[in-house]
Amino acid sequence: MRSLRSVILIRLVIVAAVSFLLAAGFTYYFYQKILLKQMIHDDDTKLGQTARQLQYMSDDIVKFASSLIISNQLQLFFNQYGQMDTFDKLSLLQDTFSYLDENKGLRKEVMSFALVMPSGESFYSEARYDNYMNDRMKEAWYQNFVASGQLGGFTEPHQIFFNAVTQSNTISYIVNVKDVQQSGRTIGQLILNLDYSSFESLLTYGSTDFDGFLWANDSNHIIYEKKLRQPDSTDEELFKREALLHKEEGIQAINGGYLLVNRFSGNNWRLISYTSHQTLIERGRIVIYLLAIFSLASTILILVLIMPAIFRITRPIMRLYHAMNAVSSGNLQTSVTIQTGDELEKLGQGFNRMIEQLRMDMEESIRYEQEKRELELELLLSQLNPHFVYNTLNAVIYMAQKQGNEDVVRMVASFIRILQDAVRMGDGHALIPLREEISILRDYVAIQSYRYLDIFEVVWDIDDQWLDCLIPRNLLQPFVENAIFHGICPKDAKGTIRISATANSGILTLIVEDNGIGIEAEQLTAIWDKGVNKDGPGIRHIGLSNTKKRLEHLFGRQAVLQIDSLPDAGTTVQVSIPERYG
Repeated sequence: MRSLRSVILIRLVIVAAVSFLLAAGFTYYFYQKILLKQMIHDDDTKLGQTARQLQYMSDDIVKFASSLIISNQLQLFFNQYGQMDTFDKLSLLQDTFSYLDENKGLRKEVMSFALVMPSGESFYSEARYDNYMNDRMKEAWYQNFVASGQLGGFTEPHQIFFNAVTQSNTISYIVNVKDVQQSGRTIGQLILNLDYSSFESLLTYGSTDFDGFLWANDSNHIIYEKKLRQPDSTDEELFKREALLHKEEGIQAINGGYLLVNRFSGNNWRLISYTSHQTLIERGRIVIYLLAIFSLASTILILVLIMPAIFRITRPIMRLYHAMNAVSSGNLQTSVTIQTGDELEKLGQGFNRMIEQLRMDMEESIRYEQEKRELELELLLSQLNPHFVYNTLNAVIYMAQKQGNEDVVRMVASFIRILQDAVRMGDGHALIPLREEISILRDYVAIQSYRYLDIFEVVWDIDDQWLDCLIPRNLLQPFVENAIFHGICPKDAKGTIRISATANSGILTLIVEDNGIGIEAEQLTAIWDKGVNKDGPGIRHIGLSNTKKRLEHLFGRQAVLQIDSLPDAGTTVQVSIPERYG
């Protein structure tokens, strides 16, 4: 059989384990439903911020180019250049590039210019008198733009010389030049060669938290690309394929992570980022660790706080358990010491009081049995040699009858009946009908009436229906004797003793009431301790305390003996016992 402590500890471990599992489940739910969504939302916000910055940069470049193509200098160049002689062409070209160089400082991204005539002839600001730009225009970046049919747009990155020795990556913005005088007529092209590093620094900073990053135009040409952090040919190709495939703006879940697509308004550029599940877990690791540590710490804290409480509860219980085993083995000297300051301490005190009361009850029971045996011995002695007493008293009656003294005859006859009743007290009949008790009591009153002539009278208030109730033998005689000797005899006037009996709700109530001199309060205490007729006159010296003990022995707590008395007002003795019939 398991002990209480082991059962509690097992339950506590189960509760702690369940709490930890629930906390782990909550952590997983929090990551999947809240934290993951928040991190993706943060990525989307950051991608949008980068896109807006790139949009602002591109819009400024478009506005810059628009202001140039409607300027008088460029309109003059494209409209007049083909109609001039060689010297004027060189002068006009020189003036136009000087004008463009003066405006180049307005946009730090612009590194060089190119002017393209409708005939295909081109002029490059860094190599004005050769065919360098014509050769570059045969490359894919320019041909893709021409094939798109756009009036203006940005090309994919390509290599170009900014001076005689420096070749750098650039993005070109190409815009068709319209004649402001004749709406709809194209008179040439303006090419702005932009510093790729300006875009690259912005996109590099904006792609810091992403595993992969792409900038693509509407033709799916990649303008900027950030390689995956952990390069793998299969993953790289999968990322590019999925990135270029998803043209709609939004969040797309792919195998191994999430794609975020932000589409530009106006030029249909797209910024596409990729974040793997592993990166998201690493980002949320601190939160997951905190939740895990909190859950583990909470579980440990529960154990640390509950364990002392368990031992504080189980230790006193085990002490009570061992003490009860000792009591069940007969050791009534057992006691427990519990000092917890709570209900368990009160329980231990109650146990000690219970054992003390049990010990007192057993001692009282032993003492009662001893007194009972002494009383039986006293009653047994009263039966010694009864025949000799009867024969003597019968001789007295014979002589009184012969002399005609009827009072002596009646008194001695009553005395004989009382003696016969005293003899029967030892035959085991502890309870007798009320009528027998009244009969013996009448004989006792008759004898006392001859002795104390005209000193008292007795009023009997007993209905016949209660005469068959069983009461203890010789119950009322001590109270009547006390009323005569100690209540009425010391009184100067004649007194009255009223004896009554009533029954209600299964309880028989017997009352002996006198109008004698009464009893002082301190004397009443002495009566209970010693009995008023212990040393006084009377047929038998059976005190009130013995009567009370007899009632307790026969009826337990169902019997009530009550004495009420006031000086010069009389005394009332009331006995309540269960109503029984033989």
